[in-house]
Amino acid sequence: MWTIRLVLDATAAMAFTLGSPAPLAQPNAEPMLFFVAKGERNACGPGCSEWIAAEGMFEGPQVEQRFRDLLATLQGRNLPIVFNSLGGIIGEALVLGRILRERRMTASVGESYPEGCKARIAADASCRQIMASNRELKAQLRTAGAVCSSACVYALLGASERHVPADARIGIHAATPTAQSSQPGWLTVEQMHNNRKRYILEMGANPDLQDAAIKTPAPGVHVLSREELVRYRVETSAPYESDWMQYQEPRGPMRSYILKAVTSARGADGTELRTTNLRLTCAERRPATSIEYQREPASNEIEVSTSIRIAAGSDVKTLQRTTPTRGDDRYQTLADPRFVQKAIAAGGIVVTETFSPRNARPWTRQIRFSSAGLEQALRTPLKHCSAP
Repeated sequence: MWTIRLVLDATAAMAFTLGSPAPLAQPNAEPMLFFVAKGERNACGPGCSEWIAAEGMFEGPQVEQRFRDLLATLQGRNLPIVFNSLGGIIGEALVLGRILRERRMTASVGESYPEGCKARIAADASCRQIMASNRELKAQLRTAGAVCSSACVYALLGASERHVPADARIGIHAATPTAQSSQPGWLTVEQMHNNRKRYILEMGANPDLQDAAIKTPAPGVHVLSREELVRYRVETSAPYESDWMQYQEPRGPMRSYILKAVTSARGADGTELRTTNLRLTCAERRPATSIEYQREPASNEIEVSTSIRIAAGSDVKTLQRTTPTRGDDRYQTLADPRFVQKAIAAGGIVVTETFSPRNARPWTRQIRFSSAGLEQALRTPLKHCSAP
């Protein structure tokens, strides 16, 4: 895991672009604390009065452990998480983001101000002392001036559903390498950049967000406009299909992949946005295209018998389920070495998911991955996937 960090003093002014005014409340630059906040009715959205407050910086592995410790106390409650953070170590934010996706969590941005604190902002030491005193506290949720910046954005993207209040801010910028991450043997800046783009795509967001981030050197922060929040799919407000993305493993066999993600409405009532990922690469030591399919089940699909078929024109394959990780479903198969060329000729790849519950009628869903832009794969080893 790489360690790239943004360090900002809590009393320092952040350099925002877009001519935006200074934040109304300075986010917490101390280590991240988690607690269950209990507010008034609809405090965190329609029908929502409780949420997980995440206040502070992603300072190290302790963040993951503190978060898991809190999750263990929820006793089945599925609460949203609300961030107020300047960032920190990106690797730790990615770990937290994966946990959010595993649990199909909802995330937002806001300042959780605990009852009994007399300071102006939740970042005050007296407020933090109250936060650390109990895992469940009465609190107010303030969105005006709340910030999720730098590493925090990667954690936010891990949530299956993401909402950004109109008066909160999402800030991005280029990461700052540490002395440790600059040592020989660590991933290069370009490799880390590509790894983050892959993560963003897999979370159902637009990897162009990463390209936009590196255009703003730290400590400057570019605050995303509402139009950019939609363009980069930071908010999950509608179905989305990413472009095809080329990716190469940074270590080991360094295989080349072509990746694509589709986010669509799922669930019994069609209100759950879930993301499906498709990965194409050449099979090892044999002339074939390896197809990897990763899906995020909706609530009515968990532990339901499922079969997956994939088609590029007349080339149809049934996928075999593999070992799931992080709460997702994974399938794999080998296809004709020219599968990519067949997909381009057919105009896309069609995946058919068939669900067979024990005591209900089966149903079928099709997901189409457009082949627009897939021609780039023909400039990689995927052109033929011939055996070495």
